[in-house]
Amino acid sequence: MSNILHKDVFMTDYKKEYESIFSGLSDDDQLAFNSLNQEFDKHFVTKDAKYEKLYIMAVSMVDSGKNYVEYYNAKTKDVARVASKDLPKHRNKYWSDAAILGVYFAVLFSVTIFILGEIVISFVLPLVIILILLMVPFMNTGIKHQTSRRGNNQMLSGLIFIILFVSANLLILFMNSEFLSALKITALDASFAESLLYVLFIIVTAASVYFIFSSESWASKLIFIVLLIYSAGRLLYPFDILNGLSEFIVQYFMFIGLILIIIGQYIRSKQANKES
Repeated sequence: MSNILHKDVFMTDYKKEYESIFSGLSDDDQLAFNSLNQEFDKHFVTKDAKYEKLYIMAVSMVDSGKNYVEYYNAKTKDVARVASKDLPKHRNKYWSDAAILGVYFAVLFSVTIFILGEIVISFVLPLVIILILLMVPFMNTGIKHQTSRRGNNQMLSGLIFIILFVSANLLILFMNSEFLSALKITALDASFAESLLYVLFIIVTAASVYFIFSSESWASKLIFIVLLIYSAGRLLYPFDILNGLSEFIVQYFMFIGLILIIIGQYIRSKQANKES
């Protein structure tokens, strides 16, 4: 292999080096490496490791004097699967991305409460959750990739994401309309103070879900699980929904949760002391 691979690892900007080699490839080879780039993303290979591997693979191919098909003689999915086995990977961010969208729609739902002066519970809400879960993959393969050179091949994914996103927005905005009245479960007229308190727990619920999936520490996850359960109980409490459970959560669970958090933090500190 060329001496180009013998540069100091700590001094090499592999993304820049790869992009330099990529620009000199034929159109067919560029399409193949774009596809390979996407496959590495699907395997959650870290960015630095991905560009280093792409750089090495591109240099190997160029040094051989062959094109991609001749040199690798396999589908990009198979090439990426084999090449990514021993590469460092980041965590699947599907659920944290879904939680971010959940926070957005929680804020939108909160705005509608202030506008209508009424708290509406409807089957529209689980429909929106389903749409969020459906749109995350299209957001990752479409919208996020539009800023890269790979984005040209992601227009369909981006379009599907936009359709799902707009649909979820319209469902929230028109949740109290006559058209969606058949999906309404219950509604409650609320004062400004009651609406403000309810909105607070909506935001805390959505934020807790996000931090549960994005936090690395199990102790941090425990804190937000307690907040999530308590906030969910407070959201159900004003309505005739799971009355016994919501009443128990509101009256007693926060005390139980605090005990769990204290025990968890104690165990964590004991483990930290043993490791140090």
